[in-house]
Amino acid sequence: MRIEVNGLRFCAGNKPILDGVSAVFEGRRVYGVIGPNGCGKTTLLRHIYRQYPAHGHIRVDGQPLESYAPRDYARRVAVMMQSYPEADLRVAEVVQSGRYPYKRVMMPYNQADEAVTEQVLRQTRLWDLRNRRIHTLSGGERQRVMIARCLVQQPEVIILDEPTNHLDIRYRLELMEALRAFDGMVIMTLHELNLAARYCDFIYVMKAGSIEASGLPLDALRPEILNRAFNTTITSIVRDGEMFIGV
Repeated sequence: MRIEVNGLRFCAGNKPILDGVSAVFEGRRVYGVIGPNGCGKTTLLRHIYRQYPAHGHIRVDGQPLESYAPRDYARRVAVMMQSYPEADLRVAEVVQSGRYPYKRVMMPYNQADEAVTEQVLRQTRLWDLRNRRIHTLSGGERQRVMIARCLVQQPEVIILDEPTNHLDIRYRLELMEALRAFDGMVIMTLHELNLAARYCDFIYVMKAGSIEASGLPLDALRPEILNRAFNTTITSIVRDGEMFIGV
């Protein structure tokens, strides 16, 4: 799958949020979008997953984003939200709800839905928790549930906005490992630069609504680029081909 963003602009009232952003996402890669708060990275994702209209500035496999029916697009692109279901649902119910792009209104789940759900529950180590209520889980367990919900959609792309927020280090690493293992494209915003350096294949650095830099982590996360983007002093070292970033 190839997603092309061309000269995307967006304003909230009179305030510009995106100022001519262009980017390309394609293939089985993990893309990280980083930058200071308010730089427009979440707004960029919201255009890609159609919360905001792109007005012809985004093409998917060569076709305007708007030309895809919502249900068809949802089969190809899954979005992991930061919020959890308000209803006191069981884990299996939350995960299975990701099959919605394949169902008509009030259509019951079939054997294929049940099989995919079981496969994903086992794959994400949630099978033993399948009958637990979502609100009884730890933060890391709930994040795994929401990842599983994306996976049962059988998408080509998963989009995530700050997925490691509020997680301790163990669950952050588990989540990032799960995303690395996904057989498709991942596009996510991150505020933890070391996670971006370790797990992303390609980085977009944003500042004030524009792309400040892009490239492989060793190129895009150079201190001089990060210093401009974050307006602070950031250092990095490379050891055995791996980058470590500090402030």
